[in-house]
Amino acid sequence: MRNFNSLSAALVVALSSVAAQAQNSVPKDPVAASSQIVHLSASASAQVTQDWLVMTLAVQKEGTDAAAVQKQIKTQLASALALAQGSAQAGLLDVSTGQLSVSPRYGRDGKTNGWTGVAELVLQGRDVERITAVAGRVQGLTVSQVQWEVSPELKRQTESRIQGQAVAQFQARASALASSFGFGTYGLREVRVTNQETSGEPPQVRMASMQMDSAPSAMPVPAQAGQSRVVVNIAGSIQLK
Repeated sequence: MRNFNSLSAALVVALSSVAAQAQNSVPKDPVAASSQIVHLSASASAQVTQDWLVMTLAVQKEGTDAAAVQKQIKTQLASALALAQGSAQAGLLDVSTGQLSVSPRYGRDGKTNGWTGVAELVLQGRDVERITAVAGRVQGLTVSQVQWEVSPELKRQTESRIQGQAVAQFQARASALASSFGFGTYGLREVRVTNQETSGEPPQVRMASMQMDSAPSAMPVPAQAGQSRVVVNIAGSIQLK
């Protein structure tokens, strides 16, 4: 009987000790701790000159026979592709084909009265003089669109250069907020870094009518780069201490 009473007393003491440890492990004021979390953001940006030109050339043909129309646009595209590939160089002038389609043409009565075929050749890269010169020499296709962009290389370089500025601004804001709320320091809880590019000017797009009967011009196609703004955003939350 004495052994049983001793065992019961020891068990009660052990359970009391476990309960006390569990109570000590629970935050004394979880509401107050969560209220010390502050969300903030910061950013840094830089304006850069667009260095990547994308020029799209197109040919359009019409006729009553779909196969004949397709053959015409494929022949024109193949000739232009061969000429452009002679000047191609990776990164400076990349040559690729765009859309190639033949679709029905409808009259006012809603019935099919023929076929329209369109084929595209895309010239893009950093060598503006080479691209515009090739575009001027291509026969049978006309410029349908000109678009300026920031090359992936320049965008990465700019992001790397201004990322430190965004981090410094985030840290400065975090320290200022901690001080303003009467805390000595802060701890970083989470952070998200995002990048974006915005054009300082409307995209330079020129639409040219695809009149294949006009005499081709060997003059370079005029093109002028615009400006873009590369932005690094940092958003996150801090724990005031």
